[in-house]
Amino acid sequence: MKNLEVEFLKAKNLLSDARKIVIISHRGPDGDAVGSNLALRLALKYQWNKNVVSACVDPAPGYCDFLPEVNEFKTDFDRDDADALVFVDCGASYMSKFHEKKSNLFSGTPPVINIDHHASNDNFGQINIVNSEAASATQILYGFLKFCGFKITRDVATCLLNGLYFDTGSFMHSNTTPEVLNIASELLWHGADYKTIARKQFHSTNISQLKLYGRIFEKIKVNDKQVVASAVSEKDFEETGAKLEDTTGAIDYLNSVPDGKMCCLLYEDRKGTIKGSFRTRDEIDLAALASQFGGGGHKKAAGFSLPGHLIETDQRVRIVL
Repeated sequence: MKNLEVEFLKAKNLLSDARKIVIISHRGPDGDAVGSNLALRLALKYQWNKNVVSACVDPAPGYCDFLPEVNEFKTDFDRDDADALVFVDCGASYMSKFHEKKSNLFSGTPPVINIDHHASNDNFGQINIVNSEAASATQILYGFLKFCGFKITRDVATCLLNGLYFDTGSFMHSNTTPEVLNIASELLWHGADYKTIARKQFHSTNISQLKLYGRIFEKIKVNDKQVVASAVSEKDFEETGAKLEDTTGAIDYLNSVPDGKMCCLLYEDRKGTIKGSFRTRDEIDLAALASQFGGGGHKKAAGFSLPGHLIETDQRVRIVL
């Protein structure tokens, strides 16, 4: 994997001198965004005695509710009171949404550390610990924590494995490399709670989520280019009682269609935003495709967000911006 030791050293020096540190996750956080934030939080707070704030504009998903200090996330922070800002799992500078309220967020004061694994990352920090070959931000963070000499406690290991397990699709995606499995093994030796992670993420489904999956599967269409697509409207969420996070995992079923070249799942949140997820098992650059809609990600897994609404008509779904 890419050698990041120069950036590791810069980040270590900055964090060791900092008094107050804000760790920021992207909006609509997933298992990796939450796991990386909390793992770094726990290490800095309890081993370096730092004043740490974990920040995200949206709450952590329900499948992360067992992670230590997950309820400590704040929806805002005082930039001027921080000595360092650490962005984790943010594929681009705008993905945290904090820039909408804080126009000088990336002024360089305080300096920004950018820890990420997305190919779309534009190196927006003063220190950029970015490696698109990594499966998750937690994979990169594990190397950084060891570099700094942090003890990988049971709680830290659980947070790290939570991110690794999520972003590899329970070790079934193509980004599950020998290095990923070696790290997972080491985290288990450190006491990571693998059973709870697995049960929470992919082996625990509520009735409303099952109903939502039914709507998604019922609407599946395959065009003449073997693109598999489906959509979730605001009405679907209302009638099933499902939440936005209940779409997690549905895209992988679309991606399992034998003759499908790629798949797309569109869904509308209740804030007037359309979100799209892409997956493929072929050699298609989905990050490049998503970038055309202002999004990004990886070659085989990417996404985007647009302001607008989904309008369902007979046999089709239209996007109204």
